[in-house]
Amino acid sequence: MTTENANARLFMKRLLIGLMLLVLLTMPRGMVSSNPHHNVAGDSLANSARPAADNPKLNLTYYTDDNPIERPVTSGSRVSGDHVRMVASWTPALVSESRLEIVASAIPATLVAQENDSLVELDTRALGNNATCIVNATAWLINGSVMSLAFTDIFIGNFFIPHVTVIAPNGGETWTGVNNITWTASDVNAGESLRFDVLVSNNSGVSYVPLAEGISATTYQWNSTGIELLSTYVVKVRVTDGIYFSDDTSDSPFTAGDVTTTSITSPTTSTTTSTTTNGEVEPRIIAFIVILLISSSIMALIVYYAARKWF
Repeated sequence: MTTENANARLFMKRLLIGLMLLVLLTMPRGMVSSNPHHNVAGDSLANSARPAADNPKLNLTYYTDDNPIERPVTSGSRVSGDHVRMVASWTPALVSESRLEIVASAIPATLVAQENDSLVELDTRALGNNATCIVNATAWLINGSVMSLAFTDIFIGNFFIPHVTVIAPNGGETWTGVNNITWTASDVNAGESLRFDVLVSNNSGVSYVPLAEGISATTYQWNSTGIELLSTYVVKVRVTDGIYFSDDTSDSPFTAGDVTTTSITSPTTSTTTSTTTNGEVEPRIIAFIVILLISSSIMALIVYYAARKWF
């Protein structure tokens, strides 16, 4: 190879290197990647074809103190338990703020909770009674839009009828002096404050009189001294939680008392009083009779003379 050819090739290499450097220096930064596997055109296509994020979905559930497992709630649901807690949870977490509203128009009462979160919860016992409700859930999305959903005809039951059972006397006993009337009570609502009325009947439950009212104990001392000895006594215990009532009675009559009464029957004497008159006649009656006789005589004379004249 001649010196002239070698110089020409060197010149061409330098020219090509200079052109490549010029191209690299003038190329936009976004087109340069340090990753040898980076596909600029492919990524741009993927970004343009990527779909927009879906709207969040609402999960409306509830749980209770006696059952912590969350269960779904829809329109028409019947939910009940001790402290029904309604939970509104939006997924995915594109929510900056959420609100839960429960409306019980029959009570009437409305509960509202609002949180700077995608989850909000309400204890529905604060409604104060069982009711059919409307549940409104609202979410404020991070993009500024608002979503709202309504669920209707949802029965929410937080309050239950308490139950009471008379233990003694429950029938067939014979009581004298002081004895304990005892009973048991239960309520689904844990920690409920129950009150009791104790009543007694001496005619097998036809009518009752109160022995105690509004007590919290499950026993009552009854002194049957001085009451009539009968075998037809019945005890009734009534319980209330402040809203609902129920009661229970002795299964059958029992005997109590120590006073025996005796019935005395006396013959009945009837007296008949006869009244007689003394023969005296009132003057008005006598005058009437006299006038009647005179009138009759006059009429007889008139008839007599008339008959003679015409016949």
